[in-house]
Amino acid sequence: MNVLCTGMSGSGRTSYVNAVRRHAEAHGRRLHVFDVREIMFHLAHERGDDLQEETVLDVFPTALGAYRAAAMERILAAVRDLPADEPWLIVTHATFSWNYSVVPGLDVYYLTQLQPDAYVTITDGILAIRQRLTEERWRTVTINNLLWWRDVERSATEMMAAWQRKPHFLIGRKQGPDTLFRLMFEPRTPTAYLSYPMTHFEGADLFTKLENFRQELREHVVVFDPAAVDDYAMDRDAAIGFSDGSTTARSAPEDANASLRGVGGTSHKTGRARDLLLDAREAGDAEGGRPVNPENLTHVDGQIVDRDYKLIDQSQIVVVYYPTTTLSAGVICEMKDAIHRGKRVYAVWLPSSPPSPFFTRYCTRWFRDERHLFEYFRANGIGTETDLPGTPEAAGFNGAQSPAD
Repeated sequence: MNVLCTGMSGSGRTSYVNAVRRHAEAHGRRLHVFDVREIMFHLAHERGDDLQEETVLDVFPTALGAYRAAAMERILAAVRDLPADEPWLIVTHATFSWNYSVVPGLDVYYLTQLQPDAYVTITDGILAIRQRLTEERWRTVTINNLLWWRDVERSATEMMAAWQRKPHFLIGRKQGPDTLFRLMFEPRTPTAYLSYPMTHFEGADLFTKLENFRQELREHVVVFDPAAVDDYAMDRDAAIGFSDGSTTARSAPEDANASLRGVGGTSHKTGRARDLLLDAREAGDAEGGRPVNPENLTHVDGQIVDRDYKLIDQSQIVVVYYPTTTLSAGVICEMKDAIHRGKRVYAVWLPSSPPSPFFTRYCTRWFRDERHLFEYFRANGIGTETDLPGTPEAAGFNGAQSPAD
């Protein structure tokens, strides 16, 4: 499978793609990676042009377009010379956000010439993205700017994919390189969205059980996990310190493993993450003060819902892991959305009491424990290297409990 991969600045798209390439090599597979930005700068230096990272988007649009076209011509020639069994991956921006404007990052002419088999957008939590933007040019960028750019980058790539009738996948950077590797090299492996009540998970024991379930599920399907994008956490592996010199951000290392966590949890209401998302700046700053922006919290919550529905849409099945009797509005909405998209929903209900009819109504099948779910998967061919998830008769068991129970 040949892939065109996009991602906004700070998303870590290039490091992710390089990790995929190394993962492929470790598994004896060759993957050719072409970075449009890197090739643009290489061509400029070949010509003796002083093209610099800090000012590249200030270059006259015609000249910038010429650099990009020259890079794409070189990539196009290279991919045409590749053996048919050696896939390629092109990494680029779909858009740029610069001086409060959106700048196109691709020429659709070259998309027509390249005809990728799939489009992928690499994304990450908004605080981790902001954390990585340490260059001077990002000094005044706000969380609000980045939230809009992140959504535009995904939407623009989706439109490119839809225009060519190709699939589009949104991948959280924390998913790890195995996700994109399997999409490219194991295209017949089913994809699944993992749904669970995030706000009701408490205690190390539950998280350990969830992780064990997730790892076993990955043996059968490519898993898309909503927790792979955490807007309330920072990247512990990246340099800490926002480019605006925020002392709040620079004190973050001591909090990175604790209060800056919680996808949909309480930390965004009361913790350090909330302060960072409000994005205030003290009046004494060289660039002037900036008041808190409560809209950022609403914006983040809205994108969480929209992103999870996108992950459901790109998955073939939904698997629900439910360890509590407390009904989660998010899980029920995700199950309902999946069923109404014509997808199969397989649920593991762990409490001893029976589930609510509002839960089972949106299950294709539900099981009392993990073992029976995976036995069902094996018995019905839902797993690695199968063309389609499930079996035709499964559609006739809407809301049914497994007879194995």
